[in-house]
Amino acid sequence: MLTSLYFLNPGKQWPPPEEAERLKLYEQNKDLFKGRHERVFKNWVKLLREDEKAILELILNWNKRLSLLWADLLLGEPPQITAGDPDSKEQLALKNLMGDEFFNVSYEVAIDVSRFGVGLLKVRHDGSKSIIEGQPPAYWFPVVNPANLKEITHQILAWVVEEIVPGVVGNKKQKVLYCEIHEKGKITYRKYKCTGDKLGSLMEPEKIQATNIKDMLIIPVNNIVTTDTIIGMDDYSDLDAIIQELETRLAQIAKILDKHSDPNMYGPESALTIDPLTGETKFIAGGKFFPVDDQEKPPGYIVWEGQLEAAFKEIDVLMAQLFMLSETSAACFGELKSGLAESGSALKRLMMAPLAKVNRIRMRFDPAMKKALRIASELEVAQSTAGAMRLENINIDWQDGLPNDPVEDTQVEIQRFGAGLSSLESSVKRLYGLTGKQLQDEIDKINAEKPQPPEVVMPGEDEE
Repeated sequence: MLTSLYFLNPGKQWPPPEEAERLKLYEQNKDLFKGRHERVFKNWVKLLREDEKAILELILNWNKRLSLLWADLLLGEPPQITAGDPDSKEQLALKNLMGDEFFNVSYEVAIDVSRFGVGLLKVRHDGSKSIIEGQPPAYWFPVVNPANLKEITHQILAWVVEEIVPGVVGNKKQKVLYCEIHEKGKITYRKYKCTGDKLGSLMEPEKIQATNIKDMLIIPVNNIVTTDTIIGMDDYSDLDAIIQELETRLAQIAKILDKHSDPNMYGPESALTIDPLTGETKFIAGGKFFPVDDQEKPPGYIVWEGQLEAAFKEIDVLMAQLFMLSETSAACFGELKSGLAESGSALKRLMMAPLAKVNRIRMRFDPAMKKALRIASELEVAQSTAGAMRLENINIDWQDGLPNDPVEDTQVEIQRFGAGLSSLESSVKRLYGLTGKQLQDEIDKINAEKPQPPEVVMPGEDEE
């Protein structure tokens, strides 16, 4: 943990030694997500061949599949974000802040939350409007209060690039560290010269930008955190051993099948012929007939009874453990047995564990997204942006990410409304997702088109 800005002094090692383990984990998990498993799993080659000349040709990229699953369940069905009625000034300002990329950015951050344990939302102003974007956690270095390790006092974004700079004789390549020091109310920009793994001198005077915002412009979104951590835990570490074993076991099965798919043949010496030119003994297979004496062994193939049942049973056990530790199920990936999920409610029961995890992630995303949008609105006000408005009451109506069952949903609302357990307004809102004036217009249409009971005329009433 970093407790001061001392690590940014010239001459200090970069990256900071205190962050080396975290950054190494990020690099490994990035390789796993991209399917470069041979860079991370070092023992598989010894399990396949002692001479370490094997090639891992079968990659089971469960890491990527799981990260995309959580992001899909969280944001694949975009939530409805409101700050007022559909035609209100607040809602229009919110729409302008979100633009076309807000959900795409949030999706990227959701992937980072899974593979790294933390994702970052950053707010900045480009001179005309506020922009919300994601940032790589490998560039993020939080500094905490030594008296309260849960209190982040500074957030540093720092990354190294290679630039062409003028030298004594012509131009030369120079590693440069760009650094943003985020505090409440201001951002400090620095640019360091890097020499090897050390920070050199500042290449130019630092610049300070006042934000006039009481919050920092970086909003971290954590996965699971504990009382002694400020950065969330990734989803990969608990699964590394299982995925490595699955890949190795399937590679071994493939190797065995390849080896015995073209078996060798045995038989009497009469099956061999001698090349008259070279004198080389050759075996000729095919349409030749080999007579066999009583004492001779008939020709045949050297085959091996695979006995792979144990290997496939191990794979089944490993997959069960993978589902449990990843908080998923076969239903998450479309593997449904006939009759198990014939309705939306049945599917949700099969997805209880995954939905519980998504809800846990949502508890982190909800305040982070609201905070990012609120800070973006405050930044526009502080920068005197045209039409800017501070947004206070931001609401997010989340979806479960599962396909809807319209028939079942309609039946449920009919039963609720008929039993007097729901108003017409609430039922229509749940069914169609309408709010404000649109909701009221739909209710008015329903009431207007509702069949009217026939007028009952009592005998004698029309005789006057």
